[in-house]
Amino acid sequence: MNKVILHGFTGKEPEVKSFDWGKVCKFSLATSESYKNKQGERITDTEWHTCVFKGSIVEVIEKYVKKGQELIVEGKNVTRQWEDKAGVKHYTTEVVCHSFEFCGTKEKVEQPKNNEGEWQGKKEVGAMSDVSELPGNIATDEENDELRDLPF
Repeated sequence: MNKVILHGFTGKEPEVKSFDWGKVCKFSLATSESYKNKQGERITDTEWHTCVFKGSIVEVIEKYVKKGQELIVEGKNVTRQWEDKAGVKHYTTEVVCHSFEFCGTKEKVEQPKNNEGEWQGKKEVGAMSDVSELPGNIATDEENDELRDLPF
């Protein structure tokens, strides 16, 4: 079985290329392992992996994946070879991926506001206590007192 799961940080912005049959994107992913040597010093080994995605997932990556983001990618190892103009053979190993997940902490995004500075659009709810702060919530809307006792 050829299955690769990597957890690391993107090393550069995704590079996207379009073809007649669809899009392909590629970016580097750094994975690190730390250990202590015999002298007690912490040593970190970093490996760089080339991740390749094809198909509709490329549009999501193109829009949301940036340099330095923590990701988990899943795919398989593929080794390609080619010959340059001088006749020299070259080899490269890539992880051809089919899925990814964001990891780590989310960046704080400015919530959309109208001209009066009032909240407009979506709001992320981090805890149930935040629900009462949403506009139009029946628990805070005094015009809907009769709806507060509904069992759902």
